[in-house]
Amino acid sequence: MDKRILIWTGIAALITVPVIVPVIAQKAPVAPPVSPPADKPLPPPVATPEKPREATKDAVAAQAMIDASLKKIDKDIKRDTNIWQFTLAKHQVFVITDPIAERMRIMVPIGDAKALDQALLTRLMQANFDSALDARYAVAQDVLWGVFIHPLTSLDEKGFVSGLAQAIAVADNFGSSFSSGAVVFGGGDSTKLQAQELLELLKKKAEDDKKNVI
Repeated sequence: MDKRILIWTGIAALITVPVIVPVIAQKAPVAPPVSPPADKPLPPPVATPEKPREATKDAVAAQAMIDASLKKIDKDIKRDTNIWQFTLAKHQVFVITDPIAERMRIMVPIGDAKALDQALLTRLMQANFDSALDARYAVAQDVLWGVFIHPLTSLDEKGFVSGLAQAIAVADNFGSSFSSGAVVFGGGDSTKLQAQELLELLKKKAEDDKKNVI
């Protein structure tokens, strides 16, 4: 063999070294989000329909109690589903019930709320704290109201009659004692009339109103 070939072979063996090529891990490709075609929007989520709420037997019984109580005062008072509207002691009265939410309120309009100045509004808030007792002065739709609000199912006849009398009393006493006609919280210038006495007074006023109309 040619000596030159042997020499070059030896030199090649000496200078040849292994080449390590690093392997870089490749991330898996992420698919882009798929958007629905413009002409085919995603359907809205389907909500499970709730079962309609129904009035409880106690709520229905409370409405019947209210109707019977009002008929004791005036048998001609009419009921329109959940609302009674009538005139008593020269005041227009609304009794509104919600048997689903189990709430009721008695509302007696007093006058134009826009005519109330700051001093009178303050006096009404003072009355709400003590002399109005279970009734309240309230403003809604630019009208000043005398109101009585109570849960429906826990209301008995005595409580309803008392609330009715108090709502009318705060309307009667607006501008004077601002009293519901019941005992004043913490003491005060109450008329100290009991609920039964107030009911008899309302009956008498209702009879007088009818006589005056005739």
